[in-house]
Amino acid sequence: MAKILIIDDEETLRITICELLSFVGHKICEAEDGRDGLEKVKEFKPDVILCDIMMPKLDGYGFMEEHIASEYSYIPVIFLSAKIEPKDRKMGGILGVKHFLKKTFVFSELKQLIENYL
Repeated sequence: MAKILIIDDEETLRITICELLSFVGHKICEAEDGRDGLEKVKEFKPDVILCDIMMPKLDGYGFMEEHIASEYSYIPVIFLSAKIEPKDRKMGGILGVKHFLKKTFVFSELKQLIENYL
């Protein structure tokens, strides 16, 4: 199965996603903000990254700006957010975000989306 990095400051959601993805066989790594996420990308070398947009220290956009300039820019990033406006889609698209998923998703939707990028 895949190695997945989950970057989200909302601990309860992050833990829930981790448990569900681990249950179906994925290896999971967690980060609580974009800055931590950049370090975890280097250490963990994930196959897919799930990243929140609104976070302290370094938000999803800041993470993407640094991610696309790194040697790991080939790793696809899926933005997870409670609020996805047209401006978010535009900015994310410019920065190379592969997909947006609203945080009211069902697990099967997330699972299928991850499989699409493996």
